[in-house]
Amino acid sequence: MKEVIFSLALGVLLGIISKYLDTIAVDGSWWSISLSYFGDLFTRLGIWILIATFIAAYSKTSINAAINTFLFFIGMLISYYVYSAYLFGFFPTSYFLWWGTLAIVSPFLAILVYKGKQKEKFAYILPALPLGLMLSLSLAIGPFYIDISYIEELIMYVVLCVIFYKQPKQLAVVILLSFIVALIIKQISPYHF
Repeated sequence: MKEVIFSLALGVLLGIISKYLDTIAVDGSWWSISLSYFGDLFTRLGIWILIATFIAAYSKTSINAAINTFLFFIGMLISYYVYSAYLFGFFPTSYFLWWGTLAIVSPFLAILVYKGKQKEKFAYILPALPLGLMLSLSLAIGPFYIDISYIEELIMYVVLCVIFYKQPKQLAVVILLSFIVALIIKQISPYHF
């Protein structure tokens, strides 16, 4: 029960903080520049994948992983968009629907993350999915080139490698598969973050 309350509260808190950071005007001071930087970071998908992966991977059961991750995203969405509607007087329906779809799918993805972290037989394959998604966010990947788009998401990729690490051979396989997943995502995704 504590996990459930924590996940929901964390989502609500981070949703409010994220929206607040969107409203910071940069006046040239190091403080406003720092807040603006974090505002930019929280508008990208990578930080949310990292937090959700952490919640799912360290939940007590796969059902808890699904519930906790879902509640985290629901809390984040509701607080972010209610605060947004309060500040600006309108509700951005298309963005809410996109993130709402992610929230609806998140329990299934959370179960895969949980099994990839907790079950030895899945540790060679399933971690490649969140790692590949994070890699696709951090790198510009093409058939003949690789370039860093966001260094922060590349650091998050390394953190995900640490979360899913079991042994060197397993990590090497997962990293290789994550590059394949990232390349596939880059080729078929209609959205480029």
